[in-house]
Amino acid sequence: MIPLDRAACIQKRKALTASQRKQKEQAIVTQLLPFLKGKVGLYVPIQGEVDVFSPLCSYPHLYLPKVTGPDSMRFCQYQGKLQEGAFHVGEPTGQACQPQDLDVVVVPMTGFCGLHRKGYGKGYYDRFLKQAKALKIGVAFDCQEMVFEKQTHDVDMDLLITETQCRRK
Repeated sequence: MIPLDRAACIQKRKALTASQRKQKEQAIVTQLLPFLKGKVGLYVPIQGEVDVFSPLCSYPHLYLPKVTGPDSMRFCQYQGKLQEGAFHVGEPTGQACQPQDLDVVVVPMTGFCGLHRKGYGKGYYDRFLKQAKALKIGVAFDCQEMVFEKQTHDVDMDLLITETQCRRK
């Protein structure tokens, strides 16, 4: 494990070859599938994040994040179309649900330590997840493991899935 360095973790995941990435993502999706039930929140991958959206985009009750303000995001129903939103990320056009309505939220991460997650540092997911009762599943590549101390505002994952492991609370 390396000390907290978001940029280094992003570079490590971007350095994976296309074939490595495909193999690792398939392993992650295979482990993830048994936990997907009801209304599921996913994400559109950016900067080399694990792509679980492409293989799961036809899931019947799929919701994706949409930034709704400088400090907030909501999950909106995915209806087959994305439009460019905040941070130039594809966002859904469907209706928003309440945080407590989601059954599962699959969460991207820059890095992880145990079940602790680090994002990009803006706190969108932490603020959202504090309101949600959903099963929180972090997905990452093994190479994103790092050392850091959890901060008081950080929300832990219930599960963390990588290509080689599934950690549980």
